[in-house]
Amino acid sequence: MMLKQLMKMISNTRDDEIDCEEVYGVIDVYAEAVARGEDPSAILPLVKHHLEMCAPCLEEYEALMRVIEQGTES
Repeated sequence: MMLKQLMKMISNTRDDEIDCEEVYGVIDVYAEAVARGEDPSAILPLVKHHLEMCAPCLEEYEALMRVIEQGTES
């Protein structure tokens, strides 16, 4: 299973990828756009791609989305 995931990640690697630090710099913008019902992948496609490839960043994004959703319930 792990080998299959690794092979998928390798095949999805792009030349123009961004790193975790760059994602952390704009993840709030990405999450707020999602919360507003917008498609942030149109303006931040590299962030979307990174989140598909990087479990720690995806976890950070999901945690941020939970915080945003809780804030809108108040």
